[in-house]
Amino acid sequence: MKKFKRTKGILAFSLLFSLFAPLAAEPAVKVEGLAEKTEDGAIFHAWCWSFNTIKKNLSEIAAAGFSALQTSPVSQCLVGEDGGLEIFGKGKWYYHYQPTKYVVGNYQLGTEKEFIAMCEEAHKYGIKVIVDTVINHCTATYNAIDPELRNMEGGGFHAQKGNWSEVDRFEETQNALSGLWDLNTQNPNVQQHVLAFLKRCVEDGADGFRYDAAKLIELPDDSSATYGNDFASDFWPTVLNNGAAFQYGEVLQEGGNITYSSDMKSGYDDSLSSRLGAYHRYMRTTNSLYGFRVRDAAVHNNFNAAFVGDTLLPAGANGSKVVTWVESHDNFCNDASYKELDGQQIVRAWAVIASRKNGTPLFFDRPMGSTANTPWGENKLGAAGSNLFKDAQVVEVNFFRNAMAGEDEALSNPTGEDEVLFIERGKRGVVIINASAQKKTFDGVPVKMIADGEYTDQVRGGTVRVEGGKLYGSVNAESVAVVYNKTVKTPAFAPAIESSVPSGYFLEDTMKLNVAIRGCTDATCTVGKDAPVSVQNGDVIEIGKGVPFGKSIAVTIAATDANGKKITKKYSYKKALYKKNTIVYFDTAFMGAGWKHDRVCAYIYNEGGVKANASWPGVEMENMGGGKYKYVLPYELENQKTYVIFNNGNGGDKNQYPNGAGLDLYKGTQMILQSDGSWKLLK
Repeated sequence: MKKFKRTKGILAFSLLFSLFAPLAAEPAVKVEGLAEKTEDGAIFHAWCWSFNTIKKNLSEIAAAGFSALQTSPVSQCLVGEDGGLEIFGKGKWYYHYQPTKYVVGNYQLGTEKEFIAMCEEAHKYGIKVIVDTVINHCTATYNAIDPELRNMEGGGFHAQKGNWSEVDRFEETQNALSGLWDLNTQNPNVQQHVLAFLKRCVEDGADGFRYDAAKLIELPDDSSATYGNDFASDFWPTVLNNGAAFQYGEVLQEGGNITYSSDMKSGYDDSLSSRLGAYHRYMRTTNSLYGFRVRDAAVHNNFNAAFVGDTLLPAGANGSKVVTWVESHDNFCNDASYKELDGQQIVRAWAVIASRKNGTPLFFDRPMGSTANTPWGENKLGAAGSNLFKDAQVVEVNFFRNAMAGEDEALSNPTGEDEVLFIERGKRGVVIINASAQKKTFDGVPVKMIADGEYTDQVRGGTVRVEGGKLYGSVNAESVAVVYNKTVKTPAFAPAIESSVPSGYFLEDTMKLNVAIRGCTDATCTVGKDAPVSVQNGDVIEIGKGVPFGKSIAVTIAATDANGKKITKKYSYKKALYKKNTIVYFDTAFMGAGWKHDRVCAYIYNEGGVKANASWPGVEMENMGGGKYKYVLPYELENQKTYVIFNNGNGGDKNQYPNGAGLDLYKGTQMILQSDGSWKLLK
């Protein structure tokens, strides 16, 4: 974790999938089809959900095929201003990651008693509980930290020297992270203090842990050519002996030494990746570079088998000991480009990582109502997030994964198109990803492993035949088929209908909506004054074609629940007036010799500080060469009075401009900062 200060329209359908029967009674025992071992299933990241919210939604998490869930950090933490519970503003989600005391429970997620109750209920469904933990550092507010740690014999914290650096393992593990007080992990008293907390979590019902900033804690054989090896310690062998069955550390590969590029090759030296392979001697780790790769594949529809098959692990790392993801909470919060990834792109990327043999996939749950235009959605700590995890494709890929534990894999592009990927698992099944805009019909394409026979596409109910080592069937446009013969009956979701995009605006000529129909029948969708059209779960609706900019489009979804009751949801989408992009340029020569920059960031916020382009230090600007940098203002900030602060991401008055309130931005213009601190308008 890093702390940083889309009337009348033309209706076009691409039939994707059908899903579940009406809601059944909640099970009293564990759900059929979930994985017995966490590593064989999928993990649902209930980011910022409270313990009570998780408990209330466990039947839905189980129905979606997740065998484990991951909480946000449960330890006592720094309290947001006025105890606010917004993700931004007064609440601050990243306060999860500023522990003040190692006890279970905090003001954001709930009490220890509520945690225990949640774990007990999860276990009834067969769901394991993974607890995110922060044991590298405490809050930067020293006096808020538990006196027991502040006064611990042998010293509770490392000396607050320079900021951490990936150049040297000593600097990476012994220096502070953005001013946060770094725990003295060499001190046996600190080790036992942390171990006691982890054991308490296990006693309360935790089944495993995610260790935040794990690469910032030394290994037993760490050394430094500059500083020697006196800093190496047995911290990890000690604290991992806590009784939990599944434990993994956040060891991010990207950074000062490794930066992802789409043409990156595997096999780089492990010393350049924060010793990822060395951590595998003790625990599982994240596989962050692969997250960049599958996201790249989804954005560019490049599902080339060799491209997505390469997990980019360094020599010495173990592919069976990684946790994979399409995106993480850090990416979503701190990288604006991640917010632009739409739901179905996430689904297709998820189908890749969750259907593969190696790696345990983690599904990050965005805030409820999150879109590219309004990434923070309802924006509340403790509340349930997006319902994307209930998408039929996600659900069926999860159950496929659970069923295929131990089976080998084969990835191929049998049609010769990079937009169509087959992931076969042994002789039993295949997940087919069609990222193209056209339906694909397979009239005898070669397969590698799946046995001859008839199979069911569990997503849409169609039949797929394999004969003589060739597959016959079809997959709809921009969709995923999950082909195997399911042997378990899975529970249904609660009755619900919804659009994948909340009411709001869109900027293109048309916009696609995904219709969700769960536990309902006889569903219809009405766009503007058009006649209602029958829809099924996962149907894609295209709106806006031929509609003038500035006009709103009404969309109504209706269905009948299991009790015969008609339920209706209404949405309104404004085709927003096109505006010229606001573009800002920054010339580092303006700052003079005192400006120290490896990069330049633009922190842009609106009046009142409610919305920002990203958490501090903002978004890294595009390097234009010659010391000049460029940034295009996101549309969601265009409609309000907006300000910018330029900085190099490292803090300090000499490394940002201005030092106080940001500079006014002039909408629809291109501007560059001049040496006198004023704007020069370029267009």
